[in-house]
Amino acid sequence: MIPIAPIFIKSKGILIELSQLLDEERSAYGEQNSENIIALAEKKQTLLDEMNELNEKRIKVLVKFDVVDRKNPTEEEFKSWLKLQDSSMDEVRLLMKECEALLKSCKTKNNTNAQILSTLQKRNKHLYELLQGHSTKNKVYTSRGSTRPISSKQTLGRA
Repeated sequence: MIPIAPIFIKSKGILIELSQLLDEERSAYGEQNSENIIALAEKKQTLLDEMNELNEKRIKVLVKFDVVDRKNPTEEEFKSWLKLQDSSMDEVRLLMKECEALLKSCKTKNNTNAQILSTLQKRNKHLYELLQGHSTKNKVYTSRGSTRPISSKQTLGRA
């Protein structure tokens, strides 16, 4: 029997932790706590690195047992092989389905967080431009052909 179940168990644990981390990240965006956001991003990167290592380990095991092609291992090849196996691989099938569901959830949460971050960045940029007295609507061409905002004489710093 191929020792692949422990890899999926670890992957599931990491995905659960990543999902919780993404929830925390969303809350941190709401609180606008930059230190917390940076710390969460570092933790997220660590978890993603661990997932990559586990995926490489899984591929090595599958190649070692001739489950997938050595030169071009694919997920579909593994899934096809798994369907043909007897009930002794039911645990792996279940773990794989759970990991796929968790991964889909994490992707959705990550996309939501990316949209929130984008909105916050746009808002902050707009507020910064207001403080400087710039307007995104009033722009002039430079000697090089690019555009830059016109400075207003009524900046908050001069008021």
